[in-house]
Amino acid sequence: PVPPDSSRERLTARHSVFSPRLELFELRPLERTGEELGLADTLMVIQRWREALLSLSNGLPEKLRETLSGHTPEGRPLEGPHLALFPLAAVGFPSSGGRLLGLGAALPDGLAPEERRRLVQLLERVEELLLGPRGAWRVTGRREAPPRGPLRSAAWTLHPHGATRWSTVTPIVFDRHSKAKTPLARRLEEEESLVAGCQAIGLPAPRQALVTPVSAHLGVPPAHLFPFLRRKDGSPRRHAHAILVFDEPVTGPVLLGAGRYRGYGLCKPMDTEG
Repeated sequence: PVPPDSSRERLTARHSVFSPRLELFELRPLERTGEELGLADTLMVIQRWREALLSLSNGLPEKLRETLSGHTPEGRPLEGPHLALFPLAAVGFPSSGGRLLGLGAALPDGLAPEERRRLVQLLERVEELLLGPRGAWRVTGRREAPPRGPLRSAAWTLHPHGATRWSTVTPIVFDRHSKAKTPLARRLEEEESLVAGCQAIGLPAPRQALVTPVSAHLGVPPAHLFPFLRRKDGSPRRHAHAILVFDEPVTGPVLLGAGRYRGYGLCKPMDTEG
């Protein structure tokens, strides 16, 4: 007999508004020039990828164009979740270095199967990114996950069992200007912003939310080496690394803050390195 809910072991951890079924792509230079991309190149690479996707989206239904762009036809930001793009980098080991190995896409949870299929087809149509002086790069979909490394969904989600400890791989961008008058008040304000960011994507409030200048993952550059995400008036938004500890396991993708759709605010489990 099936035991009652109160005694049944919870097999699936909570996840966010993003589906734990990630779409992952390998990124390689078209020519052997020795050129490498790192996590500090995230904003530039994700922006080029997003532009390439939007350029191919004219045949999509309006709802899917909104899911892709994050905006209504009138240009207003969507209130609900939409497509989030993020980097896949080698981190977690002393020799990792944060080298960019691929790109990931997280779709909103709850899309109809046909809607998801059409968006995945669009993602697969972008086979090349032109990155100016950084050269041309081949984008290849991953049909079979490698046994280890960042080109596996499990490295970023730990689905279905989840993890309680997470840390950033790209810095979290804070939503608002700081009104704090002292360093302590600013730290408390930023930690409150992290908690609100978790709740905004459907996760529980973390027990601990620590703002740090560096990631807990080896190979991730310090926050100050990442270019700023800027407001429409050109002013920079504050960002920082973070460590989050939850009372219960949660599964990824964990994407937080004002840059969560553009490659920033990406967290990786600390409980299992991959």
